[in-house]
Amino acid sequence: MKHVDFAHRWTMLLLLLIGLTTPLSASHANSQIVVFDASATDSRAVSGLAKTAADAFQSRLNQMNFIVLDPVVLSRKAQITGASRAEVLARLSAIQSHYGDVLIIFLQSQLHLPANRNAYLQSNATVISSATASQVVSSHIDGDGFLLPLDCDAACAQILGSRAARQIAETLAMRIGKLISSPSGAMADAGDPVNKVQIDLVNFNQAQRTQFIDLMVNEFPGFLKIVNMRHAGPHTRFSYYSEASNIKLQKWIDISLRDIGINPEAGADVLVKPGTIQIVLTAAGTSRGSAGNPLKYN
Repeated sequence: MKHVDFAHRWTMLLLLLIGLTTPLSASHANSQIVVFDASATDSRAVSGLAKTAADAFQSRLNQMNFIVLDPVVLSRKAQITGASRAEVLARLSAIQSHYGDVLIIFLQSQLHLPANRNAYLQSNATVISSATASQVVSSHIDGDGFLLPLDCDAACAQILGSRAARQIAETLAMRIGKLISSPSGAMADAGDPVNKVQIDLVNFNQAQRTQFIDLMVNEFPGFLKIVNMRHAGPHTRFSYYSEASNIKLQKWIDISLRDIGINPEAGADVLVKPGTIQIVLTAAGTSRGSAGNPLKYN
């Protein structure tokens, strides 16, 4: 009978672990992304080229296996009335409630037309995490110029600029996709090694998780970015990029736990390994081990 009970417990534990880890194993390639494009002016030529660039940008990210959400559908569900950064960021909680973690990309394309009619396009993209409301990465590209005839109107400019807009947008999308996947060369070239750590938070309630991540993002020196945040019951997992070593991170984690009202010595188990840090909150005054036989073993 004891054997059956033991087997049943291990079966339930195995199923629990499978259910817990499966949704957390997705890589950045399956990150949800939504792109909001905004023209620098209301010019018909600029608007048309911005739309061409946005379509090419989203198409390239989709080919890179990112999940590209429809901004119109997302805006309707999250009750976003425009595409400006302020309007979108004001509805982050609504985006989270409908879609979970989303990387929000603000894409802006601008047509420059100097007096010599040698026009050129400039595109820039900024990525914001809906989970932390913090900037993940940003990049911009100045395209090669193309000469516009003197009698070239808005429709003419759009036709001549469409190919340039697509090329610039696809190049920028590939760059942004790589930056989301791993820290940029500029970060590594700064001379400080980049430390990628998988962080596991277990048994944090929503307020504790929000406060703790806010400290890691806004107060930890050397923070670079957070990606791939996943939630499953009491378990939250994300990849944390920093210029700080694990030794420093462990020290700062202890300080931050105290800041949110948790004694790291009695209320948490912090396990630090190369590439991973696991923080498990434990109930105050309780032991994680079995009760055993205290009368015999004391």
